[in-house]
Amino acid sequence: MNKYITIFVLICSTLTYSQVSVTYESIIRPIINYNGFNFPDSQKAEIERQILENAKKPEKYVLYYNDGNSFFQRDSNEKLSTREQKTEFFRLKDNRGLYKLSDYIVEEFYGYYPMDDVSVEFTNETQTIENYNCKAALYKIGNDESKVWYTEDIPVSAGPYNYYKVPGLILKVESPNLLCYATNVSKNVSENDIKKMDPTLKVYEGDKLKLKNQEGGIKFLENKRMKASEMIKNMQKN
Repeated sequence: MNKYITIFVLICSTLTYSQVSVTYESIIRPIINYNGFNFPDSQKAEIERQILENAKKPEKYVLYYNDGNSFFQRDSNEKLSTREQKTEFFRLKDNRGLYKLSDYIVEEFYGYYPMDDVSVEFTNETQTIENYNCKAALYKIGNDESKVWYTEDIPVSAGPYNYYKVPGLILKVESPNLLCYATNVSKNVSENDIKKMDPTLKVYEGDKLKLKNQEGGIKFLENKRMKASEMIKNMQKN
């Protein structure tokens, strides 16, 4: 009798956590690039002060997970500027890698990342996040190392950005340039909450993806320079 009760509890647990949504807040330390524009040192100091001050304000993101599929994006309630790149990560059921939207304002496409260069080292550190018991792991992507906090109370392989290869939902990521932490966990998710990839956009991977990202970066900088030049001219007129 007890054996059947245990099996029933395990089945119910699996069903309960087949879908989940998480709201995160992220603080990203920006890389300041003047893109060829020369400013006096006094103006640079003020520009950098304002950028770093704004970077202290957390940005909201949302992760949706449903039956092996997941979608991570900037919170739709937060309006992006016309020059701000979108953040969208997609994982498909039975697919080891992930898809990331490459948004260069003037061009969009998807990059496929197989995530073969990820290594995970588990630790004995523990922490409680949003009332969930979490364990820490050192998460290395290539040469970049972060610490992730995951909970086996929600046994799904999912998390923000490109973090997911641990046996539980990731609720916190710590790295030199990023602090991302969960502020709300909910089981109220439907299949419609998970955005589908745009079938009209092309998908690139490997060397072709590297080339497209290089081309997109150049177009993005050219667009930023043009907008900055227009802004400077308007400031000079006034």
